[in-house]
Amino acid sequence: MQKNLPLVSIGLPIFNRPEGLIRSLECLVNQTYQNIEIIIADNCSTNVEVEKIAREYLAKDSRISYYRHDSNKGWGYNTNFVIEKAKAEYFMRATDDDWWDEMFVEKIMGLMLKNPESALGFCNFIAIDMNGNRGVHYPDFLPLIQEFEGSNKIKGIKNYIKQFEGLGKSNLYFSIYKTELLRSEFVYNTLKEERLAGDLQVNLFCLLRGDFVVHTDLLFKVTFGNEKYYEQNKIENKVLDLFLLTVDYKKIKSLHKNWSSYLYTLYSVVQKSTISKIGKIQIFATITKKIVLFYFDVVCVSFRLRGYDIFSKIKRKYYLE
Repeated sequence: MQKNLPLVSIGLPIFNRPEGLIRSLECLVNQTYQNIEIIIADNCSTNVEVEKIAREYLAKDSRISYYRHDSNKGWGYNTNFVIEKAKAEYFMRATDDDWWDEMFVEKIMGLMLKNPESALGFCNFIAIDMNGNRGVHYPDFLPLIQEFEGSNKIKGIKNYIKQFEGLGKSNLYFSIYKTELLRSEFVYNTLKEERLAGDLQVNLFCLLRGDFVVHTDLLFKVTFGNEKYYEQNKIENKVLDLFLLTVDYKKIKSLHKNWSSYLYTLYSVVQKSTISKIGKIQIFATITKKIVLFYFDVVCVSFRLRGYDIFSKIKRKYYLE
């Protein structure tokens, strides 16, 4: 029966995490949905154990292919590489530092195959540390991602845009996708340029082009607190001290540079979709409100008043940093 099921390509870009690679490969090769291919792309790891482990699994499982770049070409190039190598109609991006239940592919593909209009499928998930211990985040993220599901497409897209970026919606990036969507020019360029919040943009692009299905079982654990080799630099403070007011203009400049491009890109992502004109107007209004609130946040976290700091009193609970 497995042979009658569609092939699923699993792209696994890796770099310098031998222990994590073993754990990830164990999760993936033991999937109950067996009609898969696993494409490992090694971004020129300097730790010799990485290639050794990859080749050991390659020798044991014919579903695995292994490629090693001759130099570190960046995470964006490596992600595009595994997408280009995929042979299947369905694709999921894996990592060398997260965890998957053995039924992850089977259960999500079950939902996607029942709904031919689905563009991506995901599941309930939790955040854990590098040792697999549950974090202090939400008990699980199911209620948050279910806000994007349902027959009301416009409502789901608006909910996705409105939801704070730090509440886990970026993890839809680990969904199972229709491969053709990831081979679009927009996704390719977003990854190639390694845009800040590129995962959020890719998710929105795909959500606009089909249904989103969610399995309620806990099938995925995302790792937090681990070292990332592409992390954004911390904002350096540079404060202008006035009579009653201090202004951290270095933070203002940094926040604007880092996030405004992402926020304004949302307009073009929606504009190029097939959503109705009225639907686009409704979504544009949501984006505009989000941008206004972003600049409100920039003021509140960058300005201080001596005596009574009104900015700290009115700032929102969640804001981009």
